Parts: sequence; C-alpha cells; structure tokens
Amino acid sequence: MRILQILHNRKFGGAEQHLVQLCTGLRAAGHEVEAAVPKGSWVWLRLEEAGFVLHDFDFRAHYDLPALLRLLVLIKRQDYDLVHTHLVRAAFYGRLACRMSGTPLLSSVHDMLTWKNYPHDRQLIAVSEAVKGHLLARGFDAGRIKVVFPGARDCSFGAGHGAAREATRRALGLAPDERALFMIGRVAEVKGHDVALEAFRHLRNQAGRPLRLFFAGQETAWGAALHAAEAGSLATWLGRRDDVPQLLAAADIVLQPSRSEGLPLALMEASSAGCALIASRVGGVPEVIADGVNGLLVPADDASALAAAVQRLVDDPGLAGAFGRAARQRYEADFSIGTMIQATLDVYRACLEARPA
Repeated sequence: MRILQILHNRKFGGAEQHLVQLCTGLRAAGHEVEAAVPKGSWVWLRLEEAGFVLHDFDFRAHYDLPALLRLLVLIKRQDYDLVHTHLVRAAFYGRLACRMSGTPLLSSVHDMLTWKNYPHDRQLIAVSEAVKGHLLARGFDAGRIKVVFPGARDCSFGAGHGAAREATRRALGLAPDERALFMIGRVAEVKGHDVALEAFRHLRNQAGRPLRLFFAGQETAWGAALHAAEAGSLATWLGRRDDVPQLLAAADIVLQPSRSEGLPLALMEASSAGCALIASRVGGVPEVIADGVNGLLVPADDASALAAAVQRLVDDPGLAGAFGRAARQRYEADFSIGTMIQATLDVYRACLEARPA
C-alpha cells in the first residue's frame, strides 16, 4: 500500500509519537509511507532522521485555501492508496482533499476534546472505547468507528533494569531510600500537574520515607507559568527528555492525574517498564489501569485522593511491585506496537475493500 499520513501539529505529544511509531511499523511491514507535516516540527525531524519522504504542510488555520490546493495536488499526483489523518485540523483538510480526489480517507481521533470537523461519512479510528463513546454521543455512526489502541514502545531493560535504574537515579541525585514519583509528558493544564503538586504538598511531611517528585515534558505556556510560580520548591523540573526508558527505570510510581484523556501514551510506556501506576479515572485511562489490579484510579482534581493513593503504595512496596508486574503483562497483551500495526492494517484493508468499484 502507498499511504500518506497527515498531522498538523508542531508540538511534541502522544499523537506525534504515535505517528512516528505508526510510520516506522508500516514501513517495516512492507508498505510505502509518506507524511505531510510541518517542516521543522518534532515529527518532521524524527521522520527525516529515519529517511521517510516528507511534504511540508503547515495548516495555519481553517480555510487555508493555498494549503488545501497544495494537498489536493499532492494526493492526485502521488496516487496514494489511502490517506490517514491525525487530529482535527488534518482531518478537516484531508476530508476536503480526499473528497475532491476520490482517495480513500481514514481519520484517527486521539482525544475527547474535539469532534466537529471529523468526517461522518468516512472511517474513523478511535484510540480508546472512551473516545468512541464520545463520538457516538455526538451522532457518529458506530459502524464507521474502529477502536485501535495506539501502541507504545517497549521501555523495559530486561536483565539490564537494575543497572539502568541505578545509573539514572544516581544522575538525578536520588538517595537509595528516596521514592521517586514521575509525571512524564506535556506539561499542560489538562494533564493535572498542579494537582500532583498539591498532593505532594500533603505528602511531603506525612510519608514514612523521603519522596521526590519529577516532571519530565515539554512545557506549554500554562506549564511555564506553573513552573515559575512553583520555582522548584516541590518538584524537580526536567523539561522534555529523550531518555524516557531510563527515567521509567528510575521511577517507583508514575502519576497521571489528568482532567481529560483519550488514551495516554505515557501510561502505556510506563506499563511496558513495569511501573506502578496512579491516574485519574477519566476518558480512556480505565482501559489502561484496572483499579486495584495494575494500578490505582482516583477522581480527577482530587489532590487528597491522589496523595492517599501514593501513600498506600509507599507504605506497601509489595503491592506496588505486584501492580508493576501486572502492568507489564497488560502491555504485552494489548499495547505493543506490533499489535497496533496489525490492527491498523486491518482497518486500512477494510477501507479499501469498501471503496466503490
């Protein structure tokens, strides 16, 4: 298959990481993949390093007619078998260009915050059952929505876990008796870093052993303001990091107190590393964490409940270890990249088979 992937974002996040993994996996499976993304963006740089054919598209707003015409010319000239868009603006332009060119279109919906510009008459991939429910509640046809978990890279070190953990903890200045709490991902209001800070404020003087809180991720404007206000008095701010597997090896507990989620890549990667997980019961999070089996779920915006959950795992390292082992088993069963690639190809083939002769 010849496939064009389209994504308009310049930022670094779960959808962007998913696109890179998807392109890489599809190419490894023998398919020809190109991407239309903004030049210089994180996605562009990663795909360029990997040798993909790229097309510079930066949809600056809705109704960017020159960009739409360039996309239409590209699709008709390259004669792709299928176009796959990610996030809402790419879906908007992809829908128009594919309608004019007659090219099969598939759109992935990665969150529960948008829906208006996704096509009702084309196939959709929802990244979780929660996202599918979000679309159904807004009138989309259940027969046109397939759930495919995004898949996450394997961040485990296997037999090398102990060495990686020791080296990373030493580099972070962690004492042997300190428990490390991590949030990994974009520092944005929707992710609940402020809730984690408030929970840590409760914990700092109550926990039975010393705790450290680390934030690793690119800061939005909201995140930068929170960082400036907090000034490192509670958390260690690491910025965006490319050594996530090493950070997860150093972690004792991974937190995700989000206010909304489609299906958080950070939790799937933490599962692959065998980390104990605590997260908000929102969106697709319960599809990753079964409460009391491979982690703990708490209400969103409830710092006291988050602090209590952390305290429970700090007080019971055996339970935290059991959660981590169960998380790894869940990753192997449902969240590997290989599983995601096969499920996505199944949807691609169904799209092509449904194309009018």
